[in-house]
Amino acid sequence: MFSRYQKRSINQINMYAIFFAGVFAFAAAFIIIFNEYLDFNKEISQIERNYKNAQKNQIIQKTKKLKKIINYNYSKHNDTDEVKKNIVDMSLNILSHDNKMINNFIYDGNKKNLFSSKSEIFNSEIKAKIFSTLKSGGTILDYKESKREYLIYARKFEPLGIVYGSGVNINKLQEVIEKKRVMYKNKISSFVLKIVFLTLVLYITSILKYRFFTEKVSKELKYITDSFILSSSTYNMIDLDKIEFKEFSQIALYANKMIKKIKIKNRELVSLNSHLENIVEEKTNELKESIEYTKELLEYQDKFVKNAIHEINTPLSIILMNIELYNLKFDKNHYLIKIEAAAKVLENIYGDLGYVVKKDSLIYEKQMIDFSKFLADRINYFDDVARGNDLRIESKIQGGIFVFFSETQLQRLCDNNISNAIKYSYINEIVNIKLYTRDNVIIFEISNKGDSIKDCDKLFERFYREDKARGGFGLGLNIVKAICDKNYIDINVASQNMLTTFTYTFNGEIY
Repeated sequence: MFSRYQKRSINQINMYAIFFAGVFAFAAAFIIIFNEYLDFNKEISQIERNYKNAQKNQIIQKTKKLKKIINYNYSKHNDTDEVKKNIVDMSLNILSHDNKMINNFIYDGNKKNLFSSKSEIFNSEIKAKIFSTLKSGGTILDYKESKREYLIYARKFEPLGIVYGSGVNINKLQEVIEKKRVMYKNKISSFVLKIVFLTLVLYITSILKYRFFTEKVSKELKYITDSFILSSSTYNMIDLDKIEFKEFSQIALYANKMIKKIKIKNRELVSLNSHLENIVEEKTNELKESIEYTKELLEYQDKFVKNAIHEINTPLSIILMNIELYNLKFDKNHYLIKIEAAAKVLENIYGDLGYVVKKDSLIYEKQMIDFSKFLADRINYFDDVARGNDLRIESKIQGGIFVFFSETQLQRLCDNNISNAIKYSYINEIVNIKLYTRDNVIIFEISNKGDSIKDCDKLFERFYREDKARGGFGLGLNIVKAICDKNYIDINVASQNMLTTFTYTFNGEIY
């Protein structure tokens, strides 16, 4: 998934960023509006509680006044009927000046209201509810029927067998809540318009700003890329004055240093080649006169090749070192991966040249090598080369495999096979590498998908190349064949249906 994301263009990534920014902005706006809605519901609930509590307090106070009137009259008169009449008269006289919305009641044992019928607001069902829920110390009843709701507070006076209290119709509460809802709708409509407008303004502003900077980044990347391509043939430096971003200036600065060093080394190589032609011409004429001149010419040629290899490896090392330093400081980018891949391919080619020059004069001592770890390290080295060629390496390495081998020769064996598999593979394919043991032998296997090999027998001949357009000197597999012959390693090449597999069987002991 990560590799697929790497192949996205800057414009595609911009579109993703704009899309997610829009989702985030409108999600944030929705959350704000939703929170406002929750706050409104809390406010409505609070209003309802406060209103009911206020009404409860009023009817409780009214009922307390009734209680005082009843206690007063009961203490003054002995006749029950007279007491009840005085209670009613005094209640009507005293309580008539209070809140008209609150209705007072005094019921006898037959649930008859001792007040006049005009004061009767409760039907028989409500009365029955009052009497059935009545408790000592008083009862508050919240009763709802059809479109009306009542709050009722009732108490019982045992000596007279009466039930008294106060009630209030709280339908006004719904009117208050409805007004609040209308106010909220107007408020939330205005709020939504403001939030949406502000979100759109901020979103559009951020898009324009983001696009402005990404356009500048894309423009500078294109300029650096085009300049780099041009410099490969002209060695022209990248103009740092045309670059505004500090990070890109650092990249261009390192690139200019590499171009300058490559240019110098190229001049030296041209000069060396020019001198070599003169030397070869002179020594060719002298060959007719003396064999000594022939030996001297060969010595000069050998020395030149060694010096050339050394001189070319120097800028290659500088390029790779600077790329590694850059990667430590900044994230890897597609262009440097391409540069690093090309440099590593060159380094492998000149490794082969160095081996060819030195193999007859040096003795490559054998030692015990952890083949599993060694191969994993070489795969890791060529990983950037594979990615630079739009490929992927997959490996299956059995752990704990050791061989008694020369480290230099084992590296040439591994590197040439991995490099060839990458070079001749189709893009967007997988290079498979395996290392395992079977029947007491070690097997190193590497396969890739590409054009089938026409003549497997000629592959290991010196300077042979089936596809000359791919470059190279045709030395790699010849070196591999010589190493295998010297170390008793069997080689098998299978190439058909666009799948090519090289299998190397190590016949020595497994350690």
